[in-house]
Amino acid sequence: MSAFFIAFIFISAEIAAAECSVKHYDMMATVKRVVDGDTVTLVDKRKVRLIGINTPELAHYSKKTEAYALAAKQYLQTQLVANKRIYLKFGKQKKDHYGRLLAHLFLKDGRNINAMLVKQGLASAIVVPPNIALINCYFKLEQHARKKEKNIWSVGSFKYIDADKLKINDTGFSFIKGKVIRVGKSRGSIWLQLAAEFTLRIKRKDFKYFKNFDLKNLKREDLKDKILSVRGWVYKWKDELYMQIRHPKMINGL
Repeated sequence: MSAFFIAFIFISAEIAAAECSVKHYDMMATVKRVVDGDTVTLVDKRKVRLIGINTPELAHYSKKTEAYALAAKQYLQTQLVANKRIYLKFGKQKKDHYGRLLAHLFLKDGRNINAMLVKQGLASAIVVPPNIALINCYFKLEQHARKKEKNIWSVGSFKYIDADKLKINDTGFSFIKGKVIRVGKSRGSIWLQLAAEFTLRIKRKDFKYFKNFDLKNLKREDLKDKILSVRGWVYKWKDELYMQIRHPKMINGL
């Protein structure tokens, strides 16, 4: 075995280890088209949503294209021009409610495409249980990208939205900050109100992920003057907005 080949194996293994590797793949596939920064279509017409990350949105309905959405899509396209054959590692939940496959994508040299997008500052790390594999790795890469102020994290591009400044049509994925003004409880959830028309919801079925927080006995006094920073999808229900928090990595300040 040549010294060059040995070096190549070593470097490839080092790259894979540094960028969120897995021990085995579940499927090999061929990409037909890149839909956006975190979604691709396979030649068999199935769509794949990259899990553990979220990229800025392209224009849809009345929403304008977000900053770096095109850059994320173009970066993904560039990686797949010469690497249409990819390897998939499915999440515990294999499909979402749109019928898309949920997977971590890998190139033939072992590089994790999801991780590459995060490392370039073109995607943020997210957690949607039960798909929690590799989340620590993705969040660690995000921290490095944020420190270097890469792309979506650059000065002037990234900022938390104040909860009390949200408008009724400010739906979609957002980073929001606000002080808890009320704690509510129901049979199925607890509610943390950050503004008159914006509330966080944590379902009791997800309490198992919040092992370091006693959510069952949470009181308003426990969160007095607490400022929470959250990430996730904002939804509109009647004349109010809410965000469902399913994992502690999606909320800071508890």
